[in-house]
Amino acid sequence: MRRDIIEPPRFLSLEAAEAIAVTAPDGAQLPLYSLAGPVDAPSVLVAHANGFAAGSYAPWLRMLAATMRVFAYDARGHGGASWPAGPLDAVFHVDRFADELAAVAATVASRLDGAPLFFVGHSLGAATLLRLATRAVRPLFARALLFEPPVFPSAGAAHHAEAAAKQLPLIERSAQRRAHWKSPDALYRLLKTRGMFQRFRSDMLAAHCRATLRPLPGGGYTLACPPDVESSIFRSHRMADTWGRLPAVRERIHLVSSDTSTPERSWVSAVLPEMAARIPGATLDTLPGTGHMLIFEAPDVCRDLVLARFRGL
Repeated sequence: MRRDIIEPPRFLSLEAAEAIAVTAPDGAQLPLYSLAGPVDAPSVLVAHANGFAAGSYAPWLRMLAATMRVFAYDARGHGGASWPAGPLDAVFHVDRFADELAAVAATVASRLDGAPLFFVGHSLGAATLLRLATRAVRPLFARALLFEPPVFPSAGAAHHAEAAAKQLPLIERSAQRRAHWKSPDALYRLLKTRGMFQRFRSDMLAAHCRATLRPLPGGGYTLACPPDVESSIFRSHRMADTWGRLPAVRERIHLVSSDTSTPERSWVSAVLPEMAARIPGATLDTLPGTGHMLIFEAPDVCRDLVLARFRGL
């Protein structure tokens, strides 16, 4: 399947002090947002989950911005980004996400006058950093904190069967999502009664609904991340060979897992201890009582974890 290039929209997923256009090597256009923080505060770049957008995290990003300089961006296929025409499996390959992260990181670094840059990634954003890190000659970030990176385990991994059983339905369901909505409030009213979204803090869920719907010229809204794109991204990560490359990572990585003891645990939480063992020097925390969308469920706890890892370094 091919998709025509989407013109850079007026829609921005995150209202911020500044929005910067970043161009990826293949021509994808990515909005990079800058939230002003205290002078001389540590700087952090935040990358979002699949099907979400930088603005989905707006309340949490503002919490971080109280004590840090915060940057966030909309990845291709999400928020206010645009992307080139081409087969979805090529345009949304894991390496294209890694390419654009490198471009975004370089843009942020150029604004910091040599000051260190930290990284926070959630789900897709976390897996993107690991993919890029397997290719990088040297670390791009002073330290990286990764919430539940969905790096699919190879056939010899302990939880490969569990991951396969849970990922295939996700690929199929995401392709069937309802694309058009009357309003962000209509999406909010539905999601607050559904699955993982029931555990979201209300302001985080409201921000997510605003950030992931683009207004249509004739009225109503459409998902900023089209269902076929979201599904293709899940499939691309399912097929990627990143797991086998993890021993090549040289970034300083701290992994964060959701609760592994719940019956509905994510396959990501199941594989994270083995993933941590494959990444040289990686450390791992588990947040009890949380699921895969842990930043949305426990934003205060996740903020405190970021600050504890990055401040004063």
